[in-house]
Amino acid sequence: LFGIIADGMSMNACNVNGKNIESGDYVLVDSEYDSYKDGDVVVAIIDGMATIKEFTKDSKNQRIILRALSTEKYLPIYLHQGDDFILNGKVVDIIKS
Repeated sequence: LFGIIADGMSMNACNVNGKNIESGDYVLVDSEYDSYKDGDVVVAIIDGMATIKEFTKDSKNQRIILRALSTEKYLPIYLHQGDDFILNGKVVDIIKS
């Protein structure tokens, strides 16, 4: 496990163990998790920048979709084979700030 501090409100409507992710919260991540399924909340490193989003596998279009779960409107992130990204783990708990 490792922890990161959330920055921003793009996941303030998600629910992990009954807690939403808000800016300043500590997010605990299982870095050994590798069986990602639709609806998992994940940490992805895209072009060297970390983001916390909901994972969806779009097999039909051979891509991964990362979605914000927020009270605000954010565009989804579409990842394709060959893009510079790593799924770094699954969010397993939140420690409120």
